[in-house]
Amino acid sequence: MGLQTAMPIKKKWIEFMEPSSRLKIKLARNLRRSILRGHPWVYKEAVEMPSSRPERARLCQVSDGKGELGWAIFDPHGPLSLRMLCTKKSPPNQTYFEKRFQQAFEIRSHVRSEKTNAYRLFNGEGDGLPGLVCDVYDKVAVLQFDGQGPSEFWDKNVIAEWLLKNTECTSVVEKSRRNVERKVEKVVGDDPNYHPVILENGVKFKVDLELGQKTGFFLDQRDNRDYIRRISSGKSVLNLFSYSGGFSVYAGLGGAARVASVDISKGAIDLALENWQLNGLNPSLHEGLAVDVFEYLSGEGEQWDHIVVDPPSMSHSEAKKETAIAKYIEIFSSAAKRVRPGGGLSLSSCSSHVSMDDFFKVIEEALSQARRNGRIVRVAGQGADHPFPHACLELRYLKFIDLVLD
Repeated sequence: MGLQTAMPIKKKWIEFMEPSSRLKIKLARNLRRSILRGHPWVYKEAVEMPSSRPERARLCQVSDGKGELGWAIFDPHGPLSLRMLCTKKSPPNQTYFEKRFQQAFEIRSHVRSEKTNAYRLFNGEGDGLPGLVCDVYDKVAVLQFDGQGPSEFWDKNVIAEWLLKNTECTSVVEKSRRNVERKVEKVVGDDPNYHPVILENGVKFKVDLELGQKTGFFLDQRDNRDYIRRISSGKSVLNLFSYSGGFSVYAGLGGAARVASVDISKGAIDLALENWQLNGLNPSLHEGLAVDVFEYLSGEGEQWDHIVVDPPSMSHSEAKKETAIAKYIEIFSSAAKRVRPGGGLSLSSCSSHVSMDDFFKVIEEALSQARRNGRIVRVAGQGADHPFPHACLELRYLKFIDLVLD
């Protein structure tokens, strides 16, 4: 899908000044080894701020006491002052970024198919495009920027132009990140379909690009949803924090005897019910409950053959990590009590501040509180269209652990 050879775009982005006028940033700490090994982030405590600090994000040349280190996005707004772009001597130019776009497109060739037309095309630092996210939903590309700095640095119009010329997308929209209103605006192209029906492993899902979480759908769980399909035959499956019913629909298609979706959002439950019927599944085998998951699990209740617990991120900062861990333990322990002996429990976390090691400890404590023993049968994470730098394990944010409980 898409064109094999990238088409160039008209140069109108990042006008480079003469060397004497370039913004130069010197590090206050010895991070040379980390940067040269590929870690993309430098926090403001490690930076010697220029006397005349720019008001907007811009390209800068990074150096330390030993000399030049490379090029980065300088962000004057938040705690993350530098996002490394490259460690080359010459500054990245228009051609450099076009090659990055094309590389990202090509390494996802095995994800795109007649059965899958929704995927993440640009995954920020994982594609050498710091702070830039682009998700494709059939013919619509959704751009999203990780904060004010990346939003100022990346030219959405130029990126959108490249997308229209080099992919099968016919429209590009921008969606604000972590915005209460979840504002979505058209950038270029045809009038977008804000409620496209996508294909994922041959499964149909209606996506709400305007009101949906993230860019509209949790594309990173694609492989884990397919796993649930493979193990659900004849089972009763409970999907907690179900959102639009991804795991529920896969379980139904896998031959589950009964499925229930639980989410506090009525809109999400309505969409889950619609997605169930969209795939031709028997409506009598699926129940949607718009209730608080914590309340649903309180006290004694029905036992299930398999329970999936995929809560939203509970920690958007390191300061909230301990609170998030306590919540994970509480909900996982409550869910474990509802799994029948010999049944399965799938636990997930998308909190980047909770590491894989942290997550294993959370599971250990949760099962201890539930007085259950478990065997881990699968350890997984985000799909192949969500790459991360080998030197930045913080960006291996998604954890998905499947257990069988005694």
